[in-house]
Amino acid sequence: MKKSIVLVLGFVFFIQSSAFASNYNAYKSYLKGVLALKAGKIEEARKEYEKVVSLDPQALAVYKDLIYLYWQSGNKDKAFKAAEKIAEIDENNPQTSIFLGTFYLIANEPDNARKYWERTLQLDPDNETATVYLAAYYYSDNKLQESAEYWNKFLTQQPDSAAGYLQLALVQERLGKTDEALESFDKVISLKPEAREAYLSKARIYEVNKQYDSAIKEYEEYVKVFPDNLYVLMYLGRCYFEKGDNEKAKEAFLKTKKGVPEDITSSYWLGIIYERTGNMEKAAAEFERVYEKEKSVAILARLGYYYSILKNYAKAEEKFKTALEKEPQNHELVYLTALNYLDWEKYDKAEQYLIKTLEIKPDLVDAYFFLGSAYEKSKDFDNAEKAFLKALEMNPDHTRALNYLGYMYADRNVKLKEAEQYLVRAITLEPKNGAFQDSLGWLYYRQGNYEAASQLLLSAANLTRDPLIYDHLGDVYVELDRIGEAWVAYALSYDIKNDKDVKKKLDIMQAKIPKDGLYEQMLLRSQSNYLKLFSFKTALVSKLSSGVFSLKTYIPFNYVKSEGISIEIPGRFIMGGAVVYIENGEISYEPKAVENYIPVEMTEIIGFAASVFNSNFYKQFSGAKTVQKGKKLIYSTDDGSELVLNLENALIEKISKNGITAELSAYKDFMASKLPSKIEVSSKRLKLKGTFEANKFTLSDRKHLRDVSAQTQEAPQGTENEIDDKNTGKN
Repeated sequence: MKKSIVLVLGFVFFIQSSAFASNYNAYKSYLKGVLALKAGKIEEARKEYEKVVSLDPQALAVYKDLIYLYWQSGNKDKAFKAAEKIAEIDENNPQTSIFLGTFYLIANEPDNARKYWERTLQLDPDNETATVYLAAYYYSDNKLQESAEYWNKFLTQQPDSAAGYLQLALVQERLGKTDEALESFDKVISLKPEAREAYLSKARIYEVNKQYDSAIKEYEEYVKVFPDNLYVLMYLGRCYFEKGDNEKAKEAFLKTKKGVPEDITSSYWLGIIYERTGNMEKAAAEFERVYEKEKSVAILARLGYYYSILKNYAKAEEKFKTALEKEPQNHELVYLTALNYLDWEKYDKAEQYLIKTLEIKPDLVDAYFFLGSAYEKSKDFDNAEKAFLKALEMNPDHTRALNYLGYMYADRNVKLKEAEQYLVRAITLEPKNGAFQDSLGWLYYRQGNYEAASQLLLSAANLTRDPLIYDHLGDVYVELDRIGEAWVAYALSYDIKNDKDVKKKLDIMQAKIPKDGLYEQMLLRSQSNYLKLFSFKTALVSKLSSGVFSLKTYIPFNYVKSEGISIEIPGRFIMGGAVVYIENGEISYEPKAVENYIPVEMTEIIGFAASVFNSNFYKQFSGAKTVQKGKKLIYSTDDGSELVLNLENALIEKISKNGITAELSAYKDFMASKLPSKIEVSSKRLKLKGTFEANKFTLSDRKHLRDVSAQTQEAPQGTENEIDDKNTGKN
């Protein structure tokens, strides 16, 4: 049977061999080419395929294989000729046009690729592949409107394509059609809820448009769906930062720092946040971590700045010098080095680096201003004057130069007419600048115009808390024979800065004041410490016990200047927690309904706090019966209220009111003020004992009391650094 089949096939082949010999040989070469290609013998495969097309010029499939073999072997000319042959053989086939478009795309000839994709749509108007290719082509060619049209066409064919809507949204975003882009991204999410790109893209649009609340909402939704992506927390933290919510921004970056410790981006942003909130020590620590991986001049400069603010001038010098070794002609580095020496009171070096700064950048007006300051500190008044005048020649409205030069003249009692002109101009330009008002007030003092001086200096004292201003004000009051007010002014100066010369003046005035008068002035001194407070926040470590409960917890406390305080009541006191607001003695709760469920011990403590945080608190002790016991002044009123002040500094040691007593046993310095850091509360009537301790105080960046977040803060660790403005030079 097998033999007969072979004979029959042989007979058939023999009959047809003369007509089909070339096709047979072509087929045989094609098979050899296929086998060679599978074996990785590219050159052998190419030769066999060339035999095929020489024998069969219409072998379309072989030309398609040859085109890539030529391209891979670097014979581009032959590849292009093969493409032309394919087009000639099968010009009306949409699939061939797609093939050629793809080849020309690979060959980096996008215009030819576009031509064949458009040809495909002429042959087959509903061809989805060509539609997508053209949409992508026009996007890459920045012809966004055309790209959008093709994506829309594709989506009429594939209305459930999440990928299609995603690409359309990206095009719409680039076109600036943000509303349409957001709708398309929403469509992507509805079709494919796990489409991460859509969530992030929506958030990105909101972030770019500075709609941070909306961006935060999208990023938070993303984190809920994909909690594993810690990098998104960085975007979220950045939005919180831009919105001004430093606490939430810090929380986000701390999480990313912990989860992705090798990435320094989180440390960079944490450093910026700590800088914004005045914690330069922590800012420096974060940027030291950044510098370990990114040894750039910019990071060194920032570290030098931080250490200078922290008054670690030697370490700042080290950072600046290292940076200058890399970029010795960087005028900003030279300038910062000079300012560090100026604050370090190394005036000769400050002068040296400021002169070098001006050699590199002669148009830097502030360098002349600080050079004048350095000369003045060195008692080189002639060169100081020249430097200030040069700064004013370059910028007649340079208010600090106007103020410094005017003050220098006034303090030396020379050129008082010019001094007045400079200082009046400075105040005209910046009418709310307390330092400038102080300078003009001091000039009037030098001129003997004490009434005008007192008005300006009092205004200056109300604008800024500067010990020098209070000292000047005290001197003016002495000349006006207003001894009590002079005593208060010197006292406030001494409270901020323990200057020995000011203490001598204070003691002289105190000896001239009768006891009753001193008691009243002591109240004013104590009240001033409260009135001059900056907005702050803290977390109180609270231990309370009574016959009803005993517990330890943290109570976030926020003070907003000129508004009041907010106290967060933890859930351990009442289910769900609450916030109590005290504004000029008035109490309100949020939510309002919790007022009826808070334990009476807590409500009475809140009521006690409201009576203290009241503009009339000190007034009730004016004229009260006063007794001096050692270093204590005890003020008692007819209703049983009592206030105990320390005779040396007028700080409150004890308050008794409405059956509750608060003893203030420790204070911490904060922004030229002192805040009680430990308060012991007791009430025999309520059988209540408690302590409230604050480890640190930080500036509150909240502008409105009701904006304060009701989220419980972490227990504070360590001591927060007091913020020092880089106040180089006079005022």
